[in-house]
Amino acid sequence: MVGSQLEARWWLYLLNRFHYPRHYRQRLRLKAPVLLKVNLRNRFPRCYPTRRIAEDGSLYYGPFPSRPVAERYSSDFLDLFKMRRCVEDLSPDPAHPGCIYSQMHMCLAPCFQGCTDDEYQQEVSRVVAFLDADGQPLVRALESERANASEALEFEEAAQLHRRIEKVHEVLRQKPGIVRNLAELNAILVERGAAEKSVVFFRVHAGTLRGPVTLSLDENVASPVSLDQQLHELLDPLAQRPSAEHSAPAWEHLSLLARWYYSSFRTGELLMLGPSQEIPHSRLIRLCRKLLAQGS
Repeated sequence: MVGSQLEARWWLYLLNRFHYPRHYRQRLRLKAPVLLKVNLRNRFPRCYPTRRIAEDGSLYYGPFPSRPVAERYSSDFLDLFKMRRCVEDLSPDPAHPGCIYSQMHMCLAPCFQGCTDDEYQQEVSRVVAFLDADGQPLVRALESERANASEALEFEEAAQLHRRIEKVHEVLRQKPGIVRNLAELNAILVERGAAEKSVVFFRVHAGTLRGPVTLSLDENVASPVSLDQQLHELLDPLAQRPSAEHSAPAWEHLSLLARWYYSSFRTGELLMLGPSQEIPHSRLIRLCRKLLAQGS
């Protein structure tokens, strides 16, 4: 027995993958989720939506609920920078006519040598920093410039910087809460268990799902082991233990996670973890009790 749709889908996925290795994706209608890709192997990287994950040294951010959402977010946040949006492989030539973005000064125009390679790479680094840190490096830089302008009594410039900061926040509000650099997409997913007063944990590690493991919160059961220690014993191995199901392509787990997260009838709780992957046990226990209280 299972206690949630996610757990049922997980076991259905594993069973289909085992019994129908050639056709399980079609049977389950698995489709790769939409991501944003920063193609670092290109001399002049660009950022664009994709459904393909390759081991090519690129950076991937997601998952997004749909391509239109990813396209709108990428288009709006790229307005804050001057990274190119053309799809051609560039061979810089002063005779190149450029495009509308270069004419509007919204691109550094490497196509006609409007910048050096180093200047373009610096802009790429700013874009990556924006994506990796939810826009905070750009916000802090603009806030510092605004403060300096105000101190210098340059109020018109300060007002322009204030509007730019508001634009950044407006863009950031479009980003779904789960979207991360896939290498840093770490979380604990909590669902109701099949047994009374129990919860099931999945650990999201770099976008892959690991688990499930079950924790009983029945206070009538005497246990010499504290909840804190039980969480350690359940969750710590999931961060390290490879298993057969994890040999699947990463996008399959990411697809299941995105399907759960963006579902209109989603149940359960998602606790996002930072780069250290340290789990706040007290907060996690509160989420567990909240989840059980909702179903009582």
